[in-house]
Amino acid sequence: MENSTNNSIKWKQMASLIALYASVIIGWIAYHRYQPALLETFDLKEYAPLLIWAQAIILVITPPIAGKLGDRYRDKLGNRLRIITLGVSFAAMIFMTVAFTLLINPPKLFVFYALPVLVVLWLFAMSLFTSPAISMVELFSPSKQLPITVAALTITSDLLYSLEPVIVDIIDYLGGALTFATGGIIVSLSGYFLNKYSLNTFKGTAENRPDEKKPESKLGVVLVIGAAIGLVSGIVIEIFPEYLNVLKDTVGIEGKWLVSILLVITAIFSVPASRFVTGKNLGNQLLIFLLLAGAALSGVFLINNKIVMIGLLVAFAVFYAFINVCSLPLALKNTSIQNKVLGVGVFFCGFEIPNGLIDIMMIN
Repeated sequence: MENSTNNSIKWKQMASLIALYASVIIGWIAYHRYQPALLETFDLKEYAPLLIWAQAIILVITPPIAGKLGDRYRDKLGNRLRIITLGVSFAAMIFMTVAFTLLINPPKLFVFYALPVLVVLWLFAMSLFTSPAISMVELFSPSKQLPITVAALTITSDLLYSLEPVIVDIIDYLGGALTFATGGIIVSLSGYFLNKYSLNTFKGTAENRPDEKKPESKLGVVLVIGAAIGLVSGIVIEIFPEYLNVLKDTVGIEGKWLVSILLVITAIFSVPASRFVTGKNLGNQLLIFLLLAGAALSGVFLINNKIVMIGLLVAFAVFYAFINVCSLPLALKNTSIQNKVLGVGVFFCGFEIPNGLIDIMMIN
């Protein structure tokens, strides 16, 4: 295994991880675009509330389960290859199955029973490999430089979500069957390259982090960290696109495009933010910028002056960059070497709790 103590970030391996992460985000964008459309097309709209509840539950409980399995496979086989490969293969299979179902236009009775099940299985499959895959970031970077590697993931996420309106237009152009088939291909290829350039580097050897102390796992702290950033992200992704339409007359664009601009600002500031917090107490940094972001958000929702709102939104986007680059490294620092994958799973579990609650509250 490559020595984890060196001071260089393994950017080749990180590139394959970023590609897989990008495929996950694009998959979620496609899901959110086509899930309501599929239910409406096949006259299954009564399933919508049930699927929102299923999504919330699956995304909360699956990451810790996947994390526990990832640690178990790592102990037995030397790495977390098996659980990631299983999840990627399962997700790609569901993508292709949905694409085939849409292509052949099966009998309504089949769709009535099969489509909701396929959606639930897809949610489970995507959740199964995401946490173990993202946990690989701690093997590709020295501990002190984790904020910088996480910044690369943050930039990927923010830029893709900032392009969501464009991606949705592309998805609409491709149509349902081709979109899901493409999604299956993208997930399969990105999983293959992660395996080729990253996981095989560690195959057959024991993973360890000799460049850091062996902390006790504080999974309660990790859960709170995930919930904190999940709440902020949920406001940005779920609430802002509609709420920021109040600024349409002032800035001349819809709320969804304002969110895109904010995410681009966050992406731009992610690198300087990561360099600023590197070597500092991440707990203190996260708390400071959470408080600043909370103050900016309070102003956005409470202040009627639109010019002030715009200034607060820009400030919030900068604070959001600091929150993003601090949260996952801090979560990893609060998990033991034996529980690294579980720790990331608990982090994503916490992240999804407020997001799930927001989705449930928004059910009509």
